[in-house]
Amino acid sequence: MSNAPDGPTDEPLPPNTTALLLATFADQYRQELSAAEDVYRTLPFFGTALGIVVTSAGYVASLLPKWSNDASCAGRVAFLVAAALFGLAVKEGGFVLYWLKRAIENKDFPRMPAEPDFRNTLRERRENLAHEGVPNVEWDNELVKAAREALLKSYTEGNPAAREVNRQRYQSRANASMHLIQGLIWVLCATTVIFAADKLSFFQR
Repeated sequence: MSNAPDGPTDEPLPPNTTALLLATFADQYRQELSAAEDVYRTLPFFGTALGIVVTSAGYVASLLPKWSNDASCAGRVAFLVAAALFGLAVKEGGFVLYWLKRAIENKDFPRMPAEPDFRNTLRERRENLAHEGVPNVEWDNELVKAAREALLKSYTEGNPAAREVNRQRYQSRANASMHLIQGLIWVLCATTVIFAADKLSFFQR
Protein backbone atom coordinates (compact mmCIF):
# COMPACT_ATOMS: atom_id res chain seq x y z
CA MET A 1 0.00 0.00 0.00
CA SER A 2 1.49 3.36 -1.03
CA ASN A 3 1.89 6.15 1.51
CA ALA A 4 2.18 8.86 -1.17
CA PRO A 5 -0.12 11.86 -0.65
CA ASP A 6 -3.30 12.03 -2.73
CA GLY A 7 -2.79 15.65 -3.80
CA PRO A 8 -0.65 18.75 -3.48
CA THR A 9 0.21 20.00 0.00
CA ASP A 10 1.21 23.38 1.42
CA GLU A 11 4.65 22.10 2.35
CA PRO A 12 7.31 24.57 1.12
CA LEU A 13 9.28 23.49 -1.92
CA PRO A 14 13.08 23.30 -1.99
CA PRO A 15 14.77 26.70 -2.57
CA ASN A 16 16.09 25.93 -6.07
CA THR A 17 12.73 24.54 -7.17
CA THR A 18 10.95 27.58 -5.77
CA ALA A 19 13.34 29.93 -7.58
CA LEU A 20 12.77 28.11 -10.88
CA LEU A 21 9.00 28.23 -10.49
CA LEU A 22 9.09 31.90 -9.54
CA ALA A 23 11.11 32.79 -12.64
CA THR A 24 8.81 30.74 -14.87
CA PHE A 25 5.57 32.02 -13.37
CA ALA A 26 6.79 35.63 -13.37
CA ASP A 27 7.56 35.39 -17.09
CA GLN A 28 4.13 33.87 -17.74
CA TYR A 29 2.52 36.66 -15.72
CA ARG A 30 4.25 39.31 -17.82
CA GLN A 31 3.15 37.53 -20.99
CA GLU A 32 -0.48 37.52 -19.85
CA LEU A 33 -0.34 41.25 -19.01
CA SER A 34 1.14 41.94 -22.45
CA ALA A 35 -1.55 39.80 -24.07
CA ALA A 36 -4.26 41.82 -22.29
CA GLU A 37 -2.77 45.07 -23.63
CA ASP A 38 -2.50 43.56 -27.11
CA VAL A 39 -6.30 43.56 -27.43
CA TYR A 40 -6.39 47.33 -26.91
CA ARG A 41 -3.48 47.93 -29.28
CA THR A 42 -5.47 46.38 -32.14
CA LEU A 43 -8.48 48.68 -31.70
CA PRO A 44 -7.16 51.32 -34.17
CA PHE A 45 -6.98 48.63 -36.85
CA PHE A 46 -10.62 47.69 -36.34
CA GLY A 47 -11.65 51.34 -36.30
CA THR A 48 -9.86 51.98 -39.60
CA ALA A 49 -11.16 48.79 -41.21
CA LEU A 50 -14.74 49.48 -40.10
CA GLY A 51 -14.44 53.01 -41.45
CA ILE A 52 -13.36 51.60 -44.81
CA VAL A 53 -16.37 49.28 -44.85
CA VAL A 54 -18.77 52.14 -44.06
CA THR A 55 -17.18 54.46 -46.63
CA SER A 56 -17.23 51.78 -49.31
CA ALA A 57 -20.83 50.91 -48.54
CA GLY A 58 -21.81 54.58 -48.72
CA TYR A 59 -20.07 55.07 -52.06
CA VAL A 60 -21.56 51.97 -53.62
CA ALA A 61 -25.00 52.81 -52.25
CA SER A 62 -24.79 56.17 -54.01
CA LEU A 63 -24.50 54.27 -57.29
CA LEU A 64 -27.79 52.50 -56.63
CA PRO A 65 -30.62 54.25 -58.51
CA LYS A 66 -33.85 55.28 -56.83
CA TRP A 67 -36.79 52.89 -56.81
CA SER A 68 -38.95 53.67 -59.81
CA ASN A 69 -42.40 52.45 -60.74
CA ASP A 70 -41.40 52.22 -64.38
CA ALA A 71 -38.30 50.12 -63.65
CA SER A 72 -38.05 46.74 -65.25
CA CYS A 73 -38.64 43.53 -63.30
CA ALA A 74 -34.96 42.63 -63.55
CA GLY A 75 -34.04 46.11 -62.31
CA ARG A 76 -36.29 45.77 -59.28
CA VAL A 77 -34.85 42.34 -58.47
CA ALA A 78 -31.31 43.71 -58.73
CA PHE A 79 -32.30 46.67 -56.53
CA LEU A 80 -33.75 44.39 -53.84
CA VAL A 81 -30.76 42.05 -53.93
CA ALA A 82 -28.31 44.95 -53.58
CA ALA A 83 -30.37 46.49 -50.78
CA ALA A 84 -30.46 43.15 -48.95
CA LEU A 85 -26.68 42.83 -49.28
CA PHE A 86 -26.23 46.31 -47.87
CA GLY A 87 -28.48 45.37 -44.98
CA LEU A 88 -26.30 42.33 -44.27
CA ALA A 89 -23.19 44.52 -44.37
CA VAL A 90 -24.73 46.90 -41.81
CA LYS A 91 -25.66 43.94 -39.62
CA GLU A 92 -22.11 42.64 -39.75
CA GLY A 93 -20.83 46.09 -38.77
CA GLY A 94 -23.09 45.98 -35.73
CA PHE A 95 -21.69 42.59 -34.77
CA VAL A 96 -18.14 43.95 -35.11
CA LEU A 97 -18.92 46.68 -32.58
CA TYR A 98 -20.64 44.21 -30.28
CA TRP A 99 -17.71 41.79 -30.17
CA LEU A 100 -15.20 44.60 -29.78
CA LYS A 101 -17.19 45.81 -26.80
CA ARG A 102 -17.04 42.30 -25.35
CA ALA A 103 -13.28 42.16 -25.96
CA ILE A 104 -12.55 45.37 -24.03
CA GLU A 105 -14.98 44.83 -21.17
CA ASN A 106 -13.34 45.12 -17.77
CA LYS A 107 -12.77 41.56 -16.59
CA ASP A 108 -10.67 41.63 -13.47
CA PHE A 109 -8.58 38.73 -12.23
CA PRO A 110 -6.35 38.11 -9.21
CA ARG A 111 -3.22 40.21 -9.49
CA MET A 112 -0.03 40.54 -7.53
CA PRO A 113 -0.63 41.64 -3.93
CA ALA A 114 -0.31 45.35 -3.30
CA GLU A 115 3.01 46.45 -1.85
CA PRO A 116 1.58 47.41 1.58
CA ASP A 117 -0.20 44.06 1.85
CA PHE A 118 2.96 42.22 0.88
CA ARG A 119 4.98 44.09 3.50
CA ASN A 120 2.31 43.37 6.11
CA THR A 121 2.54 39.66 5.32
CA LEU A 122 6.28 39.71 5.90
CA ARG A 123 5.88 41.83 9.04
CA GLU A 124 3.44 39.27 10.46
CA ARG A 125 5.87 36.50 9.60
CA ARG A 126 8.66 38.36 11.40
CA GLU A 127 6.48 38.75 14.49
CA ASN A 128 5.73 35.03 14.42
CA LEU A 129 9.41 34.25 14.23
CA ALA A 130 10.01 36.40 17.29
CA HIS A 131 7.22 34.62 19.21
CA GLU A 132 8.60 31.24 18.13
CA GLY A 133 12.00 32.14 19.53
CA VAL A 134 13.83 31.86 16.20
CA PRO A 135 17.26 33.56 16.44
CA ASN A 136 17.53 36.94 14.75
CA VAL A 137 20.32 35.74 12.46
CA GLU A 138 17.86 33.30 10.85
CA TRP A 139 15.10 35.81 10.25
CA ASP A 140 16.41 36.97 6.88
CA ASN A 141 16.41 33.46 5.40
CA GLU A 142 12.98 32.72 6.85
CA LEU A 143 11.53 35.97 5.52
CA VAL A 144 12.98 35.29 2.07
CA LYS A 145 11.30 31.89 2.13
CA ALA A 146 8.00 33.49 3.19
CA ALA A 147 8.28 36.08 0.42
CA ARG A 148 8.93 33.40 -2.18
CA GLU A 149 5.98 31.33 -1.00
CA ALA A 150 3.68 34.38 -1.04
CA LEU A 151 4.77 35.30 -4.57
CA LEU A 152 4.45 31.72 -5.76
CA LYS A 153 0.93 31.51 -4.34
CA SER A 154 -0.03 34.79 -6.04
CA TYR A 155 1.27 33.64 -9.43
CA THR A 156 -0.37 30.23 -9.05
CA GLU A 157 -3.76 31.84 -8.42
CA GLY A 158 -3.48 34.77 -10.81
CA ASN A 159 -1.92 33.30 -13.94
CA PRO A 160 -4.68 30.78 -14.80
CA ALA A 161 -7.37 33.43 -14.22
CA ALA A 162 -5.53 35.94 -16.42
CA ARG A 163 -5.05 33.30 -19.10
CA GLU A 164 -8.79 32.54 -19.16
CA VAL A 165 -9.71 36.24 -19.37
CA ASN A 166 -7.28 36.72 -22.26
CA ARG A 167 -8.67 33.63 -24.00
CA GLN A 168 -12.15 35.15 -23.87
CA ARG A 169 -10.87 38.50 -25.12
CA TYR A 170 -9.00 36.86 -28.00
CA GLN A 171 -12.10 34.87 -28.93
CA SER A 172 -14.21 38.04 -28.96
CA ARG A 173 -11.62 39.77 -31.13
CA ALA A 174 -11.57 36.79 -33.49
CA ASN A 175 -15.38 37.00 -33.77
CA ALA A 176 -15.10 40.72 -34.56
CA SER A 177 -12.55 39.96 -37.28
CA MET A 178 -14.82 37.32 -38.79
CA HIS A 179 -17.79 39.71 -38.97
CA LEU A 180 -15.56 42.46 -40.35
CA ILE A 181 -14.44 40.25 -43.22
CA GLN A 182 -18.01 39.10 -43.80
CA GLY A 183 -19.14 42.71 -43.97
CA LEU A 184 -16.52 43.40 -46.64
CA ILE A 185 -17.75 40.37 -48.58
CA TRP A 186 -21.36 41.64 -48.53
CA VAL A 187 -20.24 45.09 -49.72
CA LEU A 188 -18.26 43.48 -52.55
CA CYS A 189 -21.26 41.36 -53.51
CA ALA A 190 -23.53 44.42 -53.52
CA THR A 191 -21.02 46.28 -55.67
CA THR A 192 -20.91 43.39 -58.12
CA VAL A 193 -24.72 43.25 -58.37
CA ILE A 194 -25.02 47.00 -58.97
CA PHE A 195 -22.33 47.16 -61.65
CA ALA A 196 -23.60 44.03 -63.37
CA ALA A 197 -27.19 45.32 -63.39
CA ASP A 198 -26.02 48.70 -64.65
CA LYS A 199 -24.03 47.17 -67.49
CA LEU A 200 -27.00 45.02 -68.44
CA SER A 201 -29.20 48.14 -68.46
CA PHE A 202 -31.51 46.76 -65.78
CA PHE A 203 -31.66 50.14 -64.05
CA GLN A 204 -33.53 53.13 -65.39
CA ARG A 205 -31.12 56.08 -65.09
